[in-house]
Amino acid sequence: MMYVAGLIAYGGSALIGGLLAVSLLVKYDRRQPAFTFGVFLLVVGFWAATYVGYLVADTQQWLLFFIQLSYLSVVSVPIVWITFALQYTDREAWLSRRRLAVLSLVPICVLGLVWTADSHSLFYADIVLIVVDGVALLETPPAIAHRINIVYSYALLLIGTGLIVSETVTNNRLYRRQSLVLLACLSTPWLANGLFHLGFRPIPTADLTPVLFVIIGIPLAVIVQRAELTGFVPVAHERVFHTLDDPVFVVTTSNRVLDANRAARQIVEAAGPLEGCDLIGILPEPLLEDGDLHPDLDDAMECVIEVDGTPRQYIARLRGTESTTRDDPRGYILSLTDITLQKTQQESLEAKNEQLERLAGVVSHDLATPLATGESLLHLIQEDLDSPSDEIDQSLADLEAVHRRLRAFAEGLPALARESTDVKTPTDCDLETVARGAWEVVNTGDLRLSVESTETVQADASRLQQAFENLFGNAAEHAVDGQRGATTVRIGRLSTTSGFYVEDDGTGIPVGRRKDLLAFGVSTGSGSGYGLAIVRTIIEAHGWSLSVTDSSEGGARFEIETTPQTR
Repeated sequence: MMYVAGLIAYGGSALIGGLLAVSLLVKYDRRQPAFTFGVFLLVVGFWAATYVGYLVADTQQWLLFFIQLSYLSVVSVPIVWITFALQYTDREAWLSRRRLAVLSLVPICVLGLVWTADSHSLFYADIVLIVVDGVALLETPPAIAHRINIVYSYALLLIGTGLIVSETVTNNRLYRRQSLVLLACLSTPWLANGLFHLGFRPIPTADLTPVLFVIIGIPLAVIVQRAELTGFVPVAHERVFHTLDDPVFVVTTSNRVLDANRAARQIVEAAGPLEGCDLIGILPEPLLEDGDLHPDLDDAMECVIEVDGTPRQYIARLRGTESTTRDDPRGYILSLTDITLQKTQQESLEAKNEQLERLAGVVSHDLATPLATGESLLHLIQEDLDSPSDEIDQSLADLEAVHRRLRAFAEGLPALARESTDVKTPTDCDLETVARGAWEVVNTGDLRLSVESTETVQADASRLQQAFENLFGNAAEHAVDGQRGATTVRIGRLSTTSGFYVEDDGTGIPVGRRKDLLAFGVSTGSGSGYGLAIVRTIIEAHGWSLSVTDSSEGGARFEIETTPQTR
């Protein structure tokens, strides 16, 4: 009767374990702990199936065959278990192929000894056929290799169980409960297996461990299926997660909160735990629309949420745990980035920029009248002088040049103010693309552009192109004014730091003039003297720096050192 019950227990365990395993393996990705738990149940189910064959066999050859077959599961269980524990505790990085291969050396050797056990006494001291209540069984006293396998297997099982035990100290109520349930369930078959090796065997020579594994696997599989808990890592990142300043919610596909950091609890003014709550029911109104999550969250949306009575501005976004979209079978993450300070600074900067532009416009307007008066008086003097001396004629010509420069400066002042401040949100810009765009709109004459190398920078493309236009215009101007005009303008990446350069092969810029060259009104040729000043202000508005030196061929070289955002 006992053996009939054993057949039912082992057969039912094999069937149920296999069905549970298939349901987990089909539903979950192989990288998830739930998938590995499915593999674990599949191995245990096969273990139970071999005992069915063992109980119905009636010859020593077949009895030994089913024992040998069971060892495919016996040696695999510890490996699968340690794999599951490492995945569950977010230590999957330890699971390299090399480490798994090393861990598998002992099981492979054990299998070799088991399948040749009838020809040596290294694994079993003896193999004896006995009959108990009319049922044929094998008595197999353990030898040295068998004991080594027990020690090795239990070492892996205890390490994996110890990792899971460590999860019970988490501050996350949901994960702490999950780990305690998992530990309580799994301690039962380990205890039964230990008693088996100590000689406690309700069915002689038969191990009840796979039956108990399947029995406790049923509630665990239900937890996995219904709660989706093992689809996420429980606590390995908890210290980092909870110290984030920005609110973050980890949510299942059914909108149930798995975890939320302290900032998230503050934003929803939670008095108790959030784990298990419906996300829709706790989120502030700005993040909802028509009783569901706001559709703009899939891309990213700005919103204002009141926190502790103070309005805060956020950029909120949904993304999958593995992908950039919300449609992730493992669930998704709702994150909110606090941009209150940036918005305040931006509004302040925009106000200052607007004030600066107005001031520049006023100054430009106020300069126009005295300049017009001065120019008119100069023309009257020139008309009144019939035949001025060479010295007076030269002085009047110099005065006229000064008026032209002042006029150009006054007219360019508003534009200079805008160039100094008007830098929009930076985007990825390819240097060669922007430079060639600038080259096409500047009259560079016979100059040739050579792109030695390029890179991608975070910049305002229109402002960056304006800087290139002014630098190219400066090179073209000196190709006319200089004693030895430039023939080629080169651009490329800086070799020692992040940034790029623009250089030519002309006469260069005297060392003594480089310090003031980028100031307003200073020119090395016949220009107005504010073209390079605009270049400097554009560069500095990006948070970069500009320096002037000699090129490799003696010409002028402008080096722009960018921020670490450059890639």
